This record gives sequence, structure tokens and C-alpha cells, in this order.
Amino acid sequence: MDMYSRLCFMLTLFILESVPLVLGSDTVPGKVSNLKTTLVTSSAIGLSWTASTSNIPFTNYVIFIIKEGKCTQADYIRCSRNHTLYTNGHCTDTYAGATATFAACHGDMSYNVTAKLTSYTDYVVAVAAAYEATVGENSTLTAKTQIGIPAPPTNIRLTAQNQSAILVEWDIPLHNAGPTWYNVTVLGAINRTSSIAIVQREYKVEGWKSSSYEVTDLLSSWRYMVSITASTNAGTSDRTTSQHVRTLPSAPGAVQNIHVKFVPSQYLAARLIWECPAEKMRNGRITSYTIIYTGNGSMTMTAGSYYPEDPCTTPHTAYLPVIPDGQYTVQVWANAEFQGNKSTMIFVADRNKMSYMPSVSNITVSTADPHSLIIVSSTCGSIIAMLFVAVIALVITRSRGVSQEKRLYMDR
Repeated sequence: MDMYSRLCFMLTLFILESVPLVLGSDTVPGKVSNLKTTLVTSSAIGLSWTASTSNIPFTNYVIFIIKEGKCTQADYIRCSRNHTLYTNGHCTDTYAGATATFAACHGDMSYNVTAKLTSYTDYVVAVAAAYEATVGENSTLTAKTQIGIPAPPTNIRLTAQNQSAILVEWDIPLHNAGPTWYNVTVLGAINRTSSIAIVQREYKVEGWKSSSYEVTDLLSSWRYMVSITASTNAGTSDRTTSQHVRTLPSAPGAVQNIHVKFVPSQYLAARLIWECPAEKMRNGRITSYTIIYTGNGSMTMTAGSYYPEDPCTTPHTAYLPVIPDGQYTVQVWANAEFQGNKSTMIFVADRNKMSYMPSVSNITVSTADPHSLIIVSSTCGSIIAMLFVAVIALVITRSRGVSQEKRLYMDR
């Protein structure tokens, strides 16, 4: 190799950040020819080349793998009985290929580079013949590995943004295996208190560098989990699943099926019955109920005391003192972290029907529709009778547990 060629070779090695030429020998092998790829996959590059026609002897081939300007590995092939191993101080790793025969080394060669290659990555591959530690001139080519199956995202974090939204964040895979998208699967609890979750919806988030997504239109005060996979056209990663998070609470929905049953044995009492708001409308931990009823007087009462929340397994019952022929408006709502929506009804303490009617069924109204109030039929009563019965009502209801503060007792 003349001085000009040697300087060009050293400059090429410097640009590639390969091992510099080891000087001190006048025996520099010739340059290989016809270097080309025979296959490229997501983790391998197949090479072929033809030995130099130079008469300069050589004992090894060295294959340099350069990634992002840095020599990441050097593979070598021994071509004779010389047992001197080639090492490259500028490459991260060194790998030994199979020993080739003299005839193979001096003819058409092939070799597959597989160690530590990553998918969807640009590489510069340099091949040179070597004599002992003296490396000949490189022949180079560029190759890009194919799209691979990505690693899964990690460290999924969920943050409740408000009553109906969750922010999902994750750490992206360290290696870009190709054009990537993320499959975000939202799992919701099967009921308010269950730790078992089922798939409810899925989202596709484009881009390898994407690392967050906001999920909206969720139930208030409900438990959710999220699982995520990363996908390319080559396949899908393993699944990573988060811990659960609960959305923030909001005002509970209206109580259901509110109605009155008159008690034949208690002439001056009416039994108010209602049920919890629908499970997916409780929107929080219901701990009590408020009842306001007005007519011949006004009273506000609190029903129930539940910890941590009302299980809502049976209807709720409260007894209201009434005066015959009095018309009453009753409002009931659930108390959680917020005051619930009100359900309202109107009824008349009809003295004729109170004595024999076992119930007035399914009187249900909501403040959302004031025109749907149902009024039980009434008859006229004398003012004197109403005052007299009012006194008796107060005595009876007080003896049945209504405190001086007029708080309601409740049986379930």
C-alpha cells in the first residue's frame, strides 16, 4: 500500500471511528471486493464479499459494525492455523466467527452479523482482511435492519383529573423498533366496591415517543385500571398493566322509587320508602340521606349513618308523623362527598284511606320534572279535628323515637 493510499485508509478509519491502522509492518493485506448484503432482518445482516486478488498474505477477516458513528462491535474470522486473536480497543464488543479454510478465505466469503443488532437501525458495515494485527483497507456498505417487535411500555401512571377523566402516562421503550403505536385499554370495575375489572374501551395512540393520553367520559367515583401494549407492523409487545385509580366524586343522582305507605295500625303515621340512586349514578360514598317534608309544619330529618358507604342492598324506610287531610311535600336526597339531586313527591294524609289502605304505591317524582308530581286524593276535614290529631301525632311519634331535635329514625 503506497503512502497516499495508507493516509486515505487512516482517514476513512478515523471518520468511521474504527480501529486505527496498526503500523510497523510492510505487509498490508489488499482490499476485499464485491461487498454486499445477502439478507437483512430486524436482528441480522448477511454479508458476502470476494477476497482481494493481491499477493499479500492475510490470516483474518475483521468485520466492523458502526452505529451512529461509533464502532459497537468487531467480528473476526480466522483464516489459518495462526491462533493470535484480534481485539479491537475501539469497539464495545468483539466476537469470533468460525474458522474458515484457506480456500474459502481466498475466494468468495459470506458471514451473518447477528450479535447485539437492534431493529430499525442504520448501520455502517466495514470488512477488511488482516495479517496478524495489521488491518487492510476497509470495504464498507450501509444497511438498515428491519422493523421489529417493540418492547412493552413501562411504569404506567394514572391520575384522576376530575369526576370523569383520567390522565394515563407511561415510559416509552428504550429502543425504537419502527413506526410504533400504543394500544391503551381501559378496564372498569364491575361494581362500585369490586376489585375485579373488565375491558370497557380501547384507544390507539400513534408515535413511538407518545407517552400520555387522557381518557374521558368515565363514571364518577369509579375504579379504573389501564393496560398498554406497543405495536409495529412486525408484532405487538407484552402487556403492561397499571394499578387502579378512582375518579373524583360528584353529586349523587336522585334516589329511586320514592313512595308512601300508610300504616293501618298507626293512624297518624306514614311510611316513606325509597331506594338508592342507580349504582352508576351514586358518584361517591353515600353516608346518609336528608328528608324535608312540609305541610302543616315543616321538618328536616337525617336518615341513616353508613361507613364507609351505604351498601344499598335493601329499600330505605322512614316514618313521618302526619295530620289527617294534611297535604305534604316530601324531598329526599343522598349525601356523599357532595349533596345529591333531590327527588320530590306530594301526598295527602287522607283519613278515609289511612284507616284501611295498606299502601299508596309507586309515587315517584323528580325535581327534573315538576309537572309529574302525583297528589293522592284528599277529603275535607275540620280544623278542630286536625288540631286535636296533631297533638296526638306528636305524642305518638315522639314515643316512637323522634328526638327533640326532630331527627328521623330509620329501619332497613
